[in-house]
Amino acid sequence: MHSPGTASYCETLSSYSAACNSAMVHVWSTTAANTRLDQLRAGATWVRLHQAATREGLAFHPLSQALQEFPAMADFYRQAHEELAPLGHTLQMLVRLGYAATSGPAPREPLMSKLISA
Repeated sequence: MHSPGTASYCETLSSYSAACNSAMVHVWSTTAANTRLDQLRAGATWVRLHQAATREGLAFHPLSQALQEFPAMADFYRQAHEELAPLGHTLQMLVRLGYAATSGPAPREPLMSKLISA
C-alpha cells in the first residue's frame, strides 16, 4: 500500500481520479442494514445489473476501494457513505459505467488440471 504524500500515492490517486471523473454515469446501491442476507441480495442485484449493462454494450468498472472496511480506507469509507448512503444505510455497490474497449476472456486452465483422484 502506498503511503499518503509519497509520489506513488499521488500518482495512483491522480490516475484513479481521472478515471472516475471520466465516467458519465456512476451507479450505487444501498441497504438499510448490512446483514448477510442484505449482502447476498445486493450481490444478486449486482449480477443482474451487470448482465443488463453488458447486453447494452456498457462496461462496469467497480469502485470497491471506498467500500473496504479496514483502517487505511476509513476516511474514504466514511465519506462515500455520507455522500451516497444517507440515513445510516450501507453502501453495497459502487460502479463507474460507460463504454470501453472489449477485452478478451481471462486465461483459464483446463478443468482436468484441477481434478484429483481419490
